[in-house]
Amino acid sequence: MNPMNIVQLLMDTKQWATTFYSIVSRTTLLGVILENVDGSYNGVLQVMSAEFHQRTPLIPARQCYFARYCKKHTNGTWGVVDVSLENLFPYPQVQFRRRPSGCVIQEVGNRGSKVTWIEHVEVDNRSLHPLFRPIVSSGFAFSAKRWIATINRHCQWLTTSTARTAPTTDGVLIPQEGRESLLKLAEKMTKNFFNNINSCSENVWSGLPQNFAAQDVRLRYGNILKVPGKPSGNIVIFTTSIQIPVPMEVLFDFLRHERTRNRWDLLSNQRHVRELVYVSNGENPKNRVSIMQVNSSPNKIEILYLQESYTDETGSYIVYAPMDIMAMSKILNGGNPKFVSILPSGFSIMPDKAPGQGDGAVGSILTLAFQSVDRLSNKEYMPQSTLKIIDAILSTTVASIKDAMLFGIRY
Repeated sequence: MNPMNIVQLLMDTKQWATTFYSIVSRTTLLGVILENVDGSYNGVLQVMSAEFHQRTPLIPARQCYFARYCKKHTNGTWGVVDVSLENLFPYPQVQFRRRPSGCVIQEVGNRGSKVTWIEHVEVDNRSLHPLFRPIVSSGFAFSAKRWIATINRHCQWLTTSTARTAPTTDGVLIPQEGRESLLKLAEKMTKNFFNNINSCSENVWSGLPQNFAAQDVRLRYGNILKVPGKPSGNIVIFTTSIQIPVPMEVLFDFLRHERTRNRWDLLSNQRHVRELVYVSNGENPKNRVSIMQVNSSPNKIEILYLQESYTDETGSYIVYAPMDIMAMSKILNGGNPKFVSILPSGFSIMPDKAPGQGDGAVGSILTLAFQSVDRLSNKEYMPQSTLKIIDAILSTTVASIKDAMLFGIRY
């Protein structure tokens, strides 16, 4: 990607929010102080607000008002820099300030770029959940590496979505328009998942009563699901995070792979799971969009899952959603993903400490998040039966994953 395109990703608020959805939420352009003079973003100074989050409600989001300045130097190098405005307009109980942070973008090779990123923040971490204190206090959870990794992922996604169709598993050929629709639906699913589980001020989380087995559970209501011909229902989102003493890669492989899905997925238990097709995203073959088929017998399909799995040095995720067979058929023939309702669930994996921090091996922090449609509850009342189902799903899934890791079950 050339420097100008990266500059546009950062300076165009809509593109910034769309590209960095795993890092920022509630982004707003509050005003432009200095306009560009040559048709580019050179010299533009704008005031923005955003919330910076991680992929769990247990880490508080960092709210910030800041100025963003863009400058092109004589050698063609670009700089994009943020600085908090809370010092100019003091707010009570400010817990986060963005000191001068941003990136330098240099053109290299054939329309490529070298990006150097710096994060410099002042933050009050006293209210951190103990599980996440090491990874957040070290700076790793909100590090500059996340921004670089996201730009890399965006470039890989652009390459994948525009590449010519190639045969996938068992030589299956998806038409070009079907491939594009499948990737767009996967992107919609993953964005939905990240938006659902973060701790931005828009997401109001509550806890599970203490008399339940699952620990550190957070739950909230999503949007009301409306399906033609069926009664509407409230979407309930529930999540928890646990520490597992195995490397991220081991846990990621176990959760993403077809051969081990029936070890943890309640709907796949005692059933045969097969990856029908996949589309690779980038050079790592584990980063892919897949269609998983769950059979209760050789000729009976119980469930189709759309799944995206992705890993880099900052973390991993596996996001999936059940799909209607007719809806999947339309997508594979180039149907519009905007008209497909999708309820993603999945996993986010982080290291339990920064590489090189402290003694001992680096383990994993696993965040599990699920969605279900509940027609008995509303935002004022959640019946005991719903709470018991939430507790059972989380407790059973956590126990299955822990047992598999304890007994060394791998894909």
